[in-house]
Amino acid sequence: MAGVALVAAAAVLLSVLAMAGNVFICRSKAISAADLAAVSAATVLWEGAADPCAAAQTVARSHKGKLESCRIDGDIVTAGVSVRTSVPLIPQVTSSARAGPIECS
Repeated sequence: MAGVALVAAAAVLLSVLAMAGNVFICRSKAISAADLAAVSAATVLWEGAADPCAAAQTVARSHKGKLESCRIDGDIVTAGVSVRTSVPLIPQVTSSARAGPIECS
C-alpha cells in the first residue's frame, strides 16, 4: 500500500511541476510579446506611417498572443498582451510594456 501512495504522490508532484513550468514559459512569452508589441507600435507612431495599435496587434499575434490593450499617451505606447496556457486553473497570463522616446542626459 505504501508503494501505491508513493507513486501517486510522485505523479501529483510531477503534474504540479509540469503545470508550473507551462505557466512560467507562457509568462515569458507574454513578456516578450508585450515588449515587442510596444516597441513596434512606438516605432510606427514615431514614423507616422500607419496605425500603431494595428502594428502591436500583428506582433502580438505572431507571438501566439492576444493584444488586450493598446494605449497611446503622447509619444509613449503601452501594450498589454495575453498568452493562453495549458493549465486549467490559469487559462492565460498577461503582461504589459511601455515604449517610447526618452531624453538622453
